[in-house]
Amino acid sequence: MAKVTTLSSLGTSTPIMLDPVPKSTTIQVTVASGSSGSNIFAQFTLDDPSAPGTTVTWSNLSSAIVSSNADLNGAGATYTMLSPVGGLRLSSTTAVTGTVTLKALQAVTA
Repeated sequence: MAKVTTLSSLGTSTPIMLDPVPKSTTIQVTVASGSSGSNIFAQFTLDDPSAPGTTVTWSNLSSAIVSSNADLNGAGATYTMLSPVGGLRLSSTTAVTGTVTLKALQAVTA
């Protein structure tokens, strides 16, 4: 079952914490009809936030996702990471109108 987080304002979404064992993670970023935002980033971490004393470091998975690119025919933008990932979130450096959704699905084989 896919895990989901959404972003509807400036800042970051609630992180999706993932199982760091699966070998691949596919994400889909979609923008609700009528929504907009030009500096939206899908971000990942390799850190395990449940470990005591861990400082989580986030990195951009891609260049900025322009809302028109993430909403082509409702399919969204899709990325596949072929290495373990600890967590995902959305981040925006400008105001977001509407809702941007990130879904993540993990697989134990690449």
